[in-house]
Amino acid sequence: MGYVLLFIFFICICFIAGWNTLGTILVVATVVIIIVAIIFSEKDKEERNEREKKIKEAKAKRKQELQNVIIPAYNESRTELINKYGDPTKVFVLKQYSLDKEIIAFEESKRIWICGKNFQMKSILSCTFTDDKKVVKGQITSTTKANSGNMVKRAVVGDVLLGGAGAVIGGSTAKKSTITTQDDDKVYHDYTVIINVDSLSEPIIRVHIGSDRKTLNEIVGLMNVIINRK
Repeated sequence: MGYVLLFIFFICICFIAGWNTLGTILVVATVVIIIVAIIFSEKDKEERNEREKKIKEAKAKRKQELQNVIIPAYNESRTELINKYGDPTKVFVLKQYSLDKEIIAFEESKRIWICGKNFQMKSILSCTFTDDKKVVKGQITSTTKANSGNMVKRAVVGDVLLGGAGAVIGGSTAKKSTITTQDDDKVYHDYTVIINVDSLSEPIIRVHIGSDRKTLNEIVGLMNVIINRK
C-alpha cells in the first residue's frame, strides 16, 4: 500500500510539473524503486517462512523421536531398575526422560542411582556443593541538581552589594549537588553437588544443578541422611 501511495504522489508531481524529461525520469525511478523494494520484501518473506518451516520440522522430528525412541527406551530402563531394586523412595529428575540425569534412592534395597551410576548406600562417604556464582553490579545513576535556595540568597546579597548586575552574577553561581544511586547487585547462582563415593576408579561424582537451590538442598540433605544411617 505504501508503494502505491508513493507512486501516486510522484505521478501527481509529474502532472503539476508537466510531462517533461524530469517528470519521465521521476516516474521511471519511482517504478524501479518500487519493483526493487517488492523483490526484497518477497525475498525476506520467503526466508522468514523457510526459517519457520525448519523450526516446525525440527519440533515435529523431536516429538516423533521422543514418542517412538526416547520415551520407550527410558521407560524400559526405569522399569528394569524398579523391578531389580524395588519402588523408589526419592527421585530427583534433573532432565526429563534421561536416567543419566536422575538421582533415585531405593531405601528397601539400600541402593542409590546417581546419574547413570548404581551404588550401595554405604558407598556414599561425603557430600558437599560448590557455587560458581556470577555477580552483576547494579546500574549506577547520577543526578545533578542546582540548589535553588542558595541561588536566591546569593541573588539578594549580590543585589545589595553590586546592584542589578550583582543579582544576576550571584544567581548564576549557585552550587550544584550530585546524588549517585546504585541498584542492588544481581547474583546468578550455578550449583554443583559433589559426592564422594567409595570407589578408587571414580571417587568423585559431580552433579550439576544450576540455579535451583531447593533441589540442591534436598539432594545434599538426602546424602547426609544416607551417610548418617551407615
